[in-house]
Amino acid sequence: MKKIITMVIIAALVLAAFSMLSTQSVKADTSEARVVSHSWYVAPSTTVIASTAGDLIVVGEVENVGSNTIGNVTVKGTALSSTGQELATTTTQAFVYYLLPDQKAPFYLDFTASTNTTQDLSWIPDVSTVTVTVTSVTDTTGTQYSGLKIPAVGGSFPYIPGNGSYYVIGTIVNNGTQTAQYPWVVATFYNSSGTVIALNFTHELTTSLAPGGDLRFFASPADDTSQLTSEITNYTLTVDSLTTSNSISSTSSPTASPITSKTQFPTLPVVAAVVVIVVVVIVALMLLRKRQKLPTPPPPPPPPPMP
Repeated sequence: MKKIITMVIIAALVLAAFSMLSTQSVKADTSEARVVSHSWYVAPSTTVIASTAGDLIVVGEVENVGSNTIGNVTVKGTALSSTGQELATTTTQAFVYYLLPDQKAPFYLDFTASTNTTQDLSWIPDVSTVTVTVTSVTDTTGTQYSGLKIPAVGGSFPYIPGNGSYYVIGTIVNNGTQTAQYPWVVATFYNSSGTVIALNFTHELTTSLAPGGDLRFFASPADDTSQLTSEITNYTLTVDSLTTSNSISSTSSPTASPITSKTQFPTLPVVAAVVVIVVVVIVALMLLRKRQKLPTPPPPPPPPPMP
C-alpha cells in the first residue's frame, strides 16, 4: 500500500512538472517565421561545422514576422535537380533560443551522405536549386537577458590579414544588473545582395560575465575560403547567454576573427525537461528508500594517489 502511495506521488510530480513546461512554450503557426534568404556551397576541407568535407551546405536566415517571442525554429531544406527531382532533405534549428518580433537568426543545413538514398555524395553535382521552409515554431514567454550588448560604436570591426581569412573582432559588455552565464556570439555574413553566405557560432566565451564586465571575442565564417572572404560585404552580430530575460542584436560592416564551434543550440525546453526528470527520479528514489528502509550504499572508493 505504501509503495502504491509513493508511485502516485511520483506520477503527480511528473504531471506537475510537464504542466509547468507546457506553459513555457506552445506549438505556434509556422507563418510566424519566414526564411529571409539562403545560399549553398560544398563544404571545404577546412570546415569546422559540416559533418565531412564535400557535404552540401545551405546557410540562411529566418525572421520572426509575428507579434510573439518564438523559439525552436526548425527549417527543412530540400535539394532538387534541374528537372525538379528531390535529391535529398535535411532539417535543423536556427541559431537562437528566443527570437523576438522582427529579429533574425541564421541557420546551417548540412546535407550529408545519409540524406540521400545512395548513401554517398555522388548526387551533389546534380543539385540545381535548394528550397528552405519553416516547418516548426513554438511561442514562448521566455526571453534572453538583455544586459549583454555589443557597442554600436567601436564594438566590433573587420580584420582581413591577407591570408584569405575574414575575421570580426569585438567586445561584449554587460550593461545590465545580472551575471550572464556562458555568453556566446552568433555572426551572420552577407554578400552585396544582402544574401546570407556564411555564419559563425562561437563556443561559450566564459562561464560568467558580471555586471559592468566586458569580454573580447573573435568570429570568422565557419567554412571560410578566400572566395568567400572576397564576397563578404556586411555582417550582423547577436550576443546571447544562458541567463534568461532578453536578447540583443548589433549590426556592423565587414568582419574579422576566429573561434568557431560544431556545437548547435540545444533546446531550452529539452534542457528544462531533463532537469525536471532528474529531480523527479531523485525524489522517487528518496521516497522508496525511506519507505522500504533500505540500507545506505557504501561510499565510493577513494581516488587513486597522485603520481
